[in-house]
Amino acid sequence: MDSQEIVDRSHSLDGRPELLSAFYGDWAETYENDASNMGYEGPLRMADFYLSLAPRMLPAPEETTALDAGCGTGLVGPVFKKLGIGHLDGLDLNHEMVAQAAGTGAYRLLTSGTDLNLGLPECAPATYDLTLSCGVFTTGHVAPHALDALLRVTRPNGLVLLTTSANYLSVTDFHGFLRSREAQRRLTVIECLADHHYLTDERAHYWAISPTA
Repeated sequence: MDSQEIVDRSHSLDGRPELLSAFYGDWAETYENDASNMGYEGPLRMADFYLSLAPRMLPAPEETTALDAGCGTGLVGPVFKKLGIGHLDGLDLNHEMVAQAAGTGAYRLLTSGTDLNLGLPECAPATYDLTLSCGVFTTGHVAPHALDALLRVTRPNGLVLLTTSANYLSVTDFHGFLRSREAQRRLTVIECLADHHYLTDERAHYWAISPTA
């Protein structure tokens, strides 16, 4: 099975945590090689997005507390460590993926067995200045309401950066979800980079969202 076939299979798992965890456990050892083969640019593009917004929204990098929600094998962590982020935690559903992330040395604290669809009850509200979620809001993984968890653990007027895959917007009402939360004054969409570089053969939306006070 080639890299793209593996990704396509992951999109058919209907967000069921037991299937996702088993699938990514089997994929953990070759995940980063497959991501490279597909030209995965998500972490680097997210870092560029962060750099364009951080000076007016966040503390200095060494003072910023950050969460990598759905960290996988830790592709995001080293990129943001190079930017000077001093306090970066990570969490993911699968233990084998998190074990790979631990090897990067980029994370202060790592947690496995975490289902974003359940709201992150183990995390205190307003813990982080910055929450990152790259490659997680994709078909067959998490529902739009998982964003509520990211907003809750991010401090008011902090920053949530996330990607949505191209097909995610066509099979979920993510735009409608954002509009409803904006109407409730629970978030502000700061910026969206639409149809931006993600994989060689796929583009994604990059969102900058701020929880309201």
